[in-house]
Amino acid sequence: MDESFLRYSALDSACMIEMHDKFWPMLSNGYEATYKMTMDLLPVLTYMQTRGVKVNHLLMADTKREVLESAAEKQMELDELVGHSLNVNSSKACANYFYIELGLPTIMSPKTKKVTTDDMAMQKLVRGTAKQTGLRQAKLVQEIRGLQKLYGTYLDINFDADDRLRGAYNPRGTKFGRLSSSKTVFGTGMNFQNLPQEFKKFLVADDGYVLIEVDKKQAEWVVVAYFGNDANMITAIQAGVDVHCHTASLMFGLPAEIVAYEDDIVGHATSADAIHKLRMEDEILKKLYTRDWPRSMSLRQCGKKSNHGLNYDERYRNFALINEMDESEAKRIINLYHEIYPGIRLGYEVVKRQLQKDRTLTNCFGRRVRFMGEWGDDLWKSAYSMIPQSTVVDSLNQGMVRIYNDEYLTQHLNIDILAQVHDSILMQAPIEVVLDKDKYNNMMHRIYDYVSPTIMYNGNEFKIATDAKCGLNWGGFHKQHNEQGMQKLKEHADIINLLATRDTHGTGTH
Repeated sequence: MDESFLRYSALDSACMIEMHDKFWPMLSNGYEATYKMTMDLLPVLTYMQTRGVKVNHLLMADTKREVLESAAEKQMELDELVGHSLNVNSSKACANYFYIELGLPTIMSPKTKKVTTDDMAMQKLVRGTAKQTGLRQAKLVQEIRGLQKLYGTYLDINFDADDRLRGAYNPRGTKFGRLSSSKTVFGTGMNFQNLPQEFKKFLVADDGYVLIEVDKKQAEWVVVAYFGNDANMITAIQAGVDVHCHTASLMFGLPAEIVAYEDDIVGHATSADAIHKLRMEDEILKKLYTRDWPRSMSLRQCGKKSNHGLNYDERYRNFALINEMDESEAKRIINLYHEIYPGIRLGYEVVKRQLQKDRTLTNCFGRRVRFMGEWGDDLWKSAYSMIPQSTVVDSLNQGMVRIYNDEYLTQHLNIDILAQVHDSILMQAPIEVVLDKDKYNNMMHRIYDYVSPTIMYNGNEFKIATDAKCGLNWGGFHKQHNEQGMQKLKEHADIINLLATRDTHGTGTH
């Protein structure tokens, strides 16, 4: 081996020790917990990166062909409607067609203040207005772009020599503790943190195994509730009700049953005219309807979007832009949300007072984050999200470490940890373990206890509920596109009924 390389490696190691001696006194000033959590993660992250996930390449090949054919068909339809070939990836060509040829009002990006034909602009054209009907051309542009992204980002990727999918995990990838991931150092694999559902169906359990995913239920919303000590939010959590229905019920002064009923009628419709028509055709909703109801979504959808978007001081202009509604309607919804959940804004004041002391926030696990940006809205909004986001990820990551270090789970039951996606962990267990009631129950009790520790804020002790799902592929139960896979499904057909009905230690297994 080259002597210069050996010398370089020795000096590199020596310098790390020297740096440790200099930095450790600073690290020990309140950041020991953060450092320990990071170091504890390294073994399990290394294992996941090495283990990888099995891929159903035959199904993936079929999907590749279907995606390319579908994109080509949609492009032909688009070109026919337009009257000439339209490059959906050219913002200039799209802007020329929609804003000049068709003479539609120009849509500007709220960030760049420039003309845009991005997905949000296309969505506006799809929905249309009172004066302009929705455009099929804009919908086709969206769909073609989506298929091209699915193919380029998720289907046309490099796998390792053993045909498994791997990624590289960074334990310090984000400010508040969330992992980030990317391709491996060899240029294979991909980012595991934002895989679409269409791609997850290609990721399958190894022969003789079943995939198990545990994820935190309404996790950040729960932390926000207890941190702000909001009575209405805590009541919903402790009652185990549908929190989106609960929120809409309080916002619009209706029984939760009516909210659920209206959601069944309206569904995921987004056209204001279509939604109004559905409401007016129903005798019950027609009598209850008022102009305060959201125009472009169901009541429950309004509760859901509020629960997901309004806990970190999102303003009405941004809420209106994201949810395609009038600013006046967005302002009314935000006011209603904070009227029913006053504890959220009280939590803001707690955060601000702490920042005024030393610009540092510490979560219940000891993670400290210092906020050094310019004093104002941007810094405050970031700080409001720190406690909920870091609490959720620390509870999950520490649980993942405990699962990995539990020899009963990993050595005796042969449980594999395969991936982590922010608020969920993907594992696989041998089929014989899942079919053995005692072993399965013991396994799920341990896993649930590890990933659902007791959390305390403002004197309130609570746990974040954990759901568990099982299947032969990450996207759900899906018939394999090969003879061996089909035979396996036939041999273990009884597993589907078993997994669909089992419920253990407060975890819902679907």
